[in-house]
Amino acid sequence: MNFRQLWYLQLVISQGSFAGAAKAANVSQPAITQAMQALGKSCKAPLFEKVGRQMRPTDAALAIASQVTDFQAHLERLMRSAAVKDVPLARTLRVGMAPAAALVYGAAIEGLWRQLEPEGLLQIVSSSAPELLAALQGGELDLVAAPRPRRYQASGLHQHALHMSMPTIYARKGHPLLAATSLQDIQSAGWAVSGRGGTAGNVIEEACRVRRMPAPRIQVQCADYMTLLDLVARSDMLCVVPHPVLIPAHQLQSVCALKVREGLPRYEVCLFWRVNGQACNRTAIAAIVAALSERDGSPLSSLEMPP
Repeated sequence: MNFRQLWYLQLVISQGSFAGAAKAANVSQPAITQAMQALGKSCKAPLFEKVGRQMRPTDAALAIASQVTDFQAHLERLMRSAAVKDVPLARTLRVGMAPAAALVYGAAIEGLWRQLEPEGLLQIVSSSAPELLAALQGGELDLVAAPRPRRYQASGLHQHALHMSMPTIYARKGHPLLAATSLQDIQSAGWAVSGRGGTAGNVIEEACRVRRMPAPRIQVQCADYMTLLDLVARSDMLCVVPHPVLIPAHQLQSVCALKVREGLPRYEVCLFWRVNGQACNRTAIAAIVAALSERDGSPLSSLEMPP
């Protein structure tokens, strides 16, 4: 049992369906179904019963959801009390980062956090943007750096834009398709991608779909960009890299950019944090947002706290 499962339960009840909960949490319906199945096993009680074509919450589910609501209210009162009395709380910052965002901003966020809390713990979680945002809304994370999903409504969250992605197709040096000038020219290629379809790590599928072209031939799916580039440098697969800073200097000697005339779908990479987040971390989050905002989307190297 975890807080995300309990949050999903609250959404299913408040939205009236698994589909409504999935939409509110910006996750797939199977993710809600799997979470409810796992929660039911943990509670050793059925949480929903089928009535006609609908799944209705059982008394056990309603009781659990009510207890979660009471616990959330009690926790918020404790946090407000601690903030008023200036009682020190555990100094841990939980940050979720999409794989590319982790490479672009991870070191900067760590450096800023270390200036604020020399002995504090920074917990970094890497996953897709929808999963990270669900964890943030569920209270499992304090801050998220990730591409904003298409049509995403950040309910209960603040967001601040950091940069627009700059997706570019890469191939190994000497690749027979290096002279390609359009997506049509590279339709036969195999691809290594860094995310599922519909995410910022897999824009080639989106690019083909919006142009009504055949789906690309995905051969490797890998969230680690270092491994992704190494695979491309040693094979005939192509890949898309969302930001030039993700390519280390030594890899520039083994891969080349393809100059196709069609633009690839771009994503806005943002910081997200809860409107009513933990009081003990609000100052740290505000400082990180302010410092990263001063970069104006440029590649990051060293980053100092604002005066």
